Amino acid sequence: MPQRPDYKTALAVIREQVQGKEFERSLRESTLLLEQNSNMAELWSLQGQSLQGLGRLAEAEASYRNGLGACRDAPRLLVQLGHLLSRQNRGDEACDCFSRAMAADASLTDAYRGLLNFREIPLDSPEVATLLKLALDTERSHSARARALFLLGQIYTESGLDNPGFAFYEQANRFAAKDIAGNREYQVSPSAAVMDRQFFQRHPRKHPAPACPLLVVAGLPRSGKSLVETLLAQHPRVTAGGELALVRKLAANLPTRENVQAQAARLAAEPGSPLVALCPPLAGRDVRYLVDTSPANLSRLGWLGLLHPDIPVVLCHRAPLDLGLALFFKNFRSGHRYSYQLATIGRAIALAEKLIAHWRAALPNPLLEIRYETLVSEPAAVRDQLMSLLALDAARRPAPNGSGPGQNWRVFPSRSLDAVGEISPALVGFAKRFRHQLAPLVRAYEDELARPRLSSPPESGGYRERRRKRPTAR
Repeated sequence: MPQRPDYKTALAVIREQVQGKEFERSLRESTLLLEQNSNMAELWSLQGQSLQGLGRLAEAEASYRNGLGACRDAPRLLVQLGHLLSRQNRGDEACDCFSRAMAADASLTDAYRGLLNFREIPLDSPEVATLLKLALDTERSHSARARALFLLGQIYTESGLDNPGFAFYEQANRFAAKDIAGNREYQVSPSAAVMDRQFFQRHPRKHPAPACPLLVVAGLPRSGKSLVETLLAQHPRVTAGGELALVRKLAANLPTRENVQAQAARLAAEPGSPLVALCPPLAGRDVRYLVDTSPANLSRLGWLGLLHPDIPVVLCHRAPLDLGLALFFKNFRSGHRYSYQLATIGRAIALAEKLIAHWRAALPNPLLEIRYETLVSEPAAVRDQLMSLLALDAARRPAPNGSGPGQNWRVFPSRSLDAVGEISPALVGFAKRFRHQLAPLVRAYEDELARPRLSSPPESGGYRERRRKRPTAR
């Protein structure tokens, strides 16, 4: 008698494969299990995510729809289908999926988030009443209540009620931070400050760098990295990889027993490169570049400069007030511990700017700096600069059937365009509405810029900011 599969363990393995972007493996294993049990909604979900990751969008849509047929309109499958349709600029169909998911499970906050990409939710609607109930439910986890509060913050802010909207965001960030242990300051790799221009002159490669397709777009989240990737991926020889974090993985795999100078000397003497082995296979023989937009790469770019001084690097930054507000309004699924307090956000932005200035002066790689404000106001000019950096012509990838500018896709500080919405300067200066609430962020930003060291700040509890006299109320 054949042994029944251990579905719990198998699902955990496939989840890890999807998170690690091992989509060929996760597709193979999810498909195998679905042949034995087609009534598990999560298996259909994992198969669909795997197909999406491989760029097989029509098959992913078919998988989600088959799962919905087998699992009686499972709400989470409806949400995933809705997100897939959103990225194909099929807004009406996407909204139908999100509405059906909300009707089936009113606590599924991801459905509200998907709907807000296309429509405002009125303050007097049943949806807002439900979100308030979810936010006040003390039986729910801190993170679950935070998700409802983040959505309420957006709904109230979009209705022009900035003060209560910001108050919802403050409470959302407090709840989100409750489940996070450890240091919440932005972390700078200890090796960064050591890797100045003289460091690279002391450690030139002894052998030519092996061919590597990587193209690194570095910066904090919400600084325009995804928009840059969208422009890059319009070219047929460029593939959007998303947040691969390959430079971070390279640094994490280095032996901890060696100091930076010893590691650099050893790596510079090796004919190969561990970074090449980390790169996933390219889709298509004509593809030349694979884009990595992970924020975790920013403070570790020195290792890239040491091993591959030929790899292009794009550095993205944005006006501190707008960037800080976008980070505070964003409910990150993981990482970015600094994003839950205004002061830690301010220090993170200052450190990112210090890192960008440091790498601009030190790295031997071809570099291009892009400001968000220029990117959204002059995208065609920025694309020309990117193509010049990569020595590529002006060719464009044919648009898929039914695609085009996402005219119905709404912009908001916490939301990415997901390669769908039309690049717009609508959010430039948005944070001025909240200048008073963002005062702690500005103070921390200025204090960190004044600190001469390029290193992680002390933990929040021990950080001493400059005291400033507040003007007396009149």
